[in-house]
Amino acid sequence: MSEIKIRGIVTQTHELSYDKIIKNTLAQSDEMTIRFINGLLGENISLDAKVEWLDKESVSDKYTAIVADFYPRVDGRMYTIEVEQDGHGDMAVRVFRYAVGGAMLHGMSSSKAELSITFPQPCVVFLSSTKNTPREIVWNIDFFDGQKVTLKVPTLHLSDLTIKEVAARNLLPIGQFYLRMFDKLTQEQVDHFRDATAELLGEMKNAVDNGTIPRHVGVQMQENVRKIVDNIIAKSDKEVGAVMTTTIVDTLPWVDYKEVFDKLEERGKAEGMLEGKREGVLEGKREGVLEGMEKRDFEISCKAFEKVGRGKSLATVKKELSDFGISNEIITKAYESVKDKLPKVRSEDAR
Repeated sequence: MSEIKIRGIVTQTHELSYDKIIKNTLAQSDEMTIRFINGLLGENISLDAKVEWLDKESVSDKYTAIVADFYPRVDGRMYTIEVEQDGHGDMAVRVFRYAVGGAMLHGMSSSKAELSITFPQPCVVFLSSTKNTPREIVWNIDFFDGQKVTLKVPTLHLSDLTIKEVAARNLLPIGQFYLRMFDKLTQEQVDHFRDATAELLGEMKNAVDNGTIPRHVGVQMQENVRKIVDNIIAKSDKEVGAVMTTTIVDTLPWVDYKEVFDKLEERGKAEGMLEGKREGVLEGKREGVLEGMEKRDFEISCKAFEKVGRGKSLATVKKELSDFGISNEIITKAYESVKDKLPKVRSEDAR
């Protein structure tokens, strides 16, 4: 982060790696990844389908040392997701969907074998664009035997969608960059910029409240929006004026996600406790009984105790669970059920 002064007002700018941000966002929730792919490509993948991250070791909650292009395998089908930015200011997400099962040989004989190959389905989403950004993309594919195929690539401009449409299609993992279309504000854009930012923050909060985005991911996404707003303000300089734009920031409806989850943001997120708790609340509401929440709390506690002897002390885990709002009765039951499977705890670990 760096600071610059515009008319005596200090503004902030941030270096953002958009490909790493998208990867970090999606990799924290399999269900959110499925919703994103369904909304982008018109799929109908079940939300409980198996998701495998083939480069999981490069995923972390830090925006450094991440291999940005990533490869989820969802319900047995491979996808490639990458971000590309050119020198003209265009920024696009390229997605490829590969066929399930790969190539198949048919009708093999001593004189002939037929190989059926399904070409990967591409999709390009322009997150930001200029007047030269193409409205459609056509690939002219030349094969070695002289055959030629023309392929029209499905193309989407984020700016063509309203924020509500972005949210309805579960595209908020890329919708968090929606404001980049403003780039450098003009006087005529100021009110629209503020309204769009407020609406984006509202839709993100709705997605967190209804469980389509995990709460801890909502915290990160809002912070990304805040940094993008800072960058836009830093570029607005003379025509709009720093005073006007910084005042906009102060009046935006930022959500204090950390008001309740401050401690969990730091300590519970790594164990997936925060998302698990949210799922448990929803499960309990659907069933209309407390047992659903208690069952989820018990499962969270059992999972948390697996950290004992691997960098966490028994006392630390118990305190984190208690801070998370899980009752001492459930914590005790969970510990009793798994303690025989845990590494032997040294006396100092128990403290």
